[in-house]
Amino acid sequence: MQIECWSIQGNTFHFGQHGIGQEETAVTLPSDSLFAALVSRLARSQGVNAVEAFCRPFNEGRPPFVLSSTFLRAGDVRFFPVPLRAKRGANTSSVDAKKLKKIEFVSEQVFKQLIAGSALDTLYSGGKYLQNGKLLLSSEEFKALPAAIKSETKIWEVAQRPRVTIDRNTSASVIFFTGGVTFAQECGLWFGVRWLEDDASLKKDVANLLADLADAGLGAERSTGMGAATTEKMTTTLDLPEPTADWVSLSRYLPQADETISLAEKGSAYALKAVGGWLDSPTRSGQRRRMVNLLVEGAVIGAKPVRSVPGQMVDVRPTYETDTDPVGHPVYRNGFALAVGMTGGEA
Repeated sequence: MQIECWSIQGNTFHFGQHGIGQEETAVTLPSDSLFAALVSRLARSQGVNAVEAFCRPFNEGRPPFVLSSTFLRAGDVRFFPVPLRAKRGANTSSVDAKKLKKIEFVSEQVFKQLIAGSALDTLYSGGKYLQNGKLLLSSEEFKALPAAIKSETKIWEVAQRPRVTIDRNTSASVIFFTGGVTFAQECGLWFGVRWLEDDASLKKDVANLLADLADAGLGAERSTGMGAATTEKMTTTLDLPEPTADWVSLSRYLPQADETISLAEKGSAYALKAVGGWLDSPTRSGQRRRMVNLLVEGAVIGAKPVRSVPGQMVDVRPTYETDTDPVGHPVYRNGFALAVGMTGGEA
């Protein structure tokens, strides 16, 4: 299956996480947040009717495209989440288990070897490492890295920026900190789009939305200068196997009711993330989305997908006893998975 790849280049980003203070930031932006950001830009530029038309096929279970989460990129070397089953099935007799557990992302070549059945500990022993062991890549890909990365071995830095607010009661100044992730030169993020419908008009609309989103800024704290970015379709596409049996998700994934039984299969390995947070509405601010539990990127499902695109989209608008519809419109969370076939790594 062919996946269209896009790069994101920017200075400093704040990708918030529910339940964690502003001083912390994620390094990447998940698929559901990326889709929500596109819908938000569409609402502000074209209104409610355009959003309803754009989201209708997703709500009806026939998405015209599916997004991956954003992942790290160093020059032309793309990184992927580690399939969680590969970690579970690793042989720790030859490699320290703590070193394997520390790996968060692997390069494209390593990822393809893992989904084809290679053992994580074997690839670790013959590979190269970046970011204090959080990134694993092949020796061949290491040679293709930007020169600065080869010497510094760091793709990103997370730093805290001091900010000041005024106490409403005392008018005294209060300092607090906001975390920001900054990428090294020639480094940034990438994400994939799997097109299920060859619709030239829709492809153009999505490209325009991505450009608009980059101009408006990605993530939070945009009013302080964070989030400015550029997006560009990469010249190389990604060829990955169809999910004919077991599969790994490159997105955050919300299973439908008849898909949850696959989570109990022997070959499944996954982790859950409670996703909540503030919503971005052009009609009413200061509202929190209802929480939903999603499977994180790298989740492995040990069974053939029930449908061609696993997952679903849900409405997470808030509801209260005194006000059942405080924002007046749906608030969508896209839990469709970009599913990639996997044949190996079972414990």
